Amino acid sequence: MIAFTRLVFVALIIATTSASTLEHDGSVTIRLQHSLTFQNPPVWTERGNITIVSLRLGQATVDQKPLLPEEKKLLRDLSAKNSYYQIKAIVTANDGSQKSFISTLKACMLAESELDDRLSVSIDYMGRVVGVSSVIASNSACEGAIVPLENLKQFNTVVYVRHTETGPIPDTASYVQKLEKEKEAKEKGETKDNRSFLAKYWMYIVPLLIFMAISSASNPEAQQGQ
Repeated sequence: MIAFTRLVFVALIIATTSASTLEHDGSVTIRLQHSLTFQNPPVWTERGNITIVSLRLGQATVDQKPLLPEEKKLLRDLSAKNSYYQIKAIVTANDGSQKSFISTLKACMLAESELDDRLSVSIDYMGRVVGVSSVIASNSACEGAIVPLENLKQFNTVVYVRHTETGPIPDTASYVQKLEKEKEAKEKGETKDNRSFLAKYWMYIVPLLIFMAISSASNPEAQQGQ
């Protein structure tokens, strides 16, 4: 059966940074598998592939095969049992490294939406995929509607790329240099302690004062005799 291929433009959702903050543009391949039995361990079968051609421009190709008749029945059975549908995204980066992300959905929600779902791909500032999650696009809420098998033909998947916000990077190099200079100055004896007498020796003075106060309070008769 010929796989259904379509070109989609990935919607870019930027938190507070723009796509221009991505240091290096690149491509990412995502292999999609799903489990239609919800057993432990899951039995994964192929669902399709997604290629994000440009992380900066947000252009992707989605290639997913139509469901086979037996797969439609399995999904309908999961829905009738109020069970769960699982999808695994295997991400392959430019350097060949792989990461896997698993999402779990209510099978009845997927069936009632007629296989209309959304795939959210989270990218950090280096262009690395840090998360992939699947959500249902419709407002279906598992109301018990019986979905005809002919309506479960093809996944209608839209991909969203989310660029995660990066916090400020601490200037550790300057701090380390400062510590090294202070250490060298101490070793050479160049640093002077300009603190006051109390600031230098308060840890000795305070216990002495407390001891004197306790001693005075514990000997009132001796003080009266004097």
